[in-house]
Amino acid sequence: MVTTTTNPAVSAVNPREKALEDFRKKIMEHKEIEARLKQMREDLRSLTKEYDKSENDLKALQSVGQIVGEVLKQLTEDKFIVKATNGPRYVVGCRRQLDKAKLRPGTRVALDMTTLTVMR
Repeated sequence: MVTTTTNPAVSAVNPREKALEDFRKKIMEHKEIEARLKQMREDLRSLTKEYDKSENDLKALQSVGQIVGEVLKQLTEDKFIVKATNGPRYVVGCRRQLDKAKLRPGTRVALDMTTLTVMR
């Protein structure tokens, strides 16, 4: 018959080591979940951006006809010279919501049929 004696010093360390090991496991699990959450937020951000672009494109299709043109030169902060695809060149304004930094020479734009304002 085998008898085991329990040393009080050893039995006191085991629960402590077990608690530390459990703590380490939980920390690793937390880091993994945090990384997955970060990835999901990034995916959500890109999907939201894609959705907004699709909505914008859909609105463009539903709106009244527009003329396609190309920016030739920026005259002032709000005025541009645009060459329409059907030939003539126009000095046009720009919608307020539009990012004017993106309107560089060579950029294709959509002009409103009646006011010839750069819409997108």
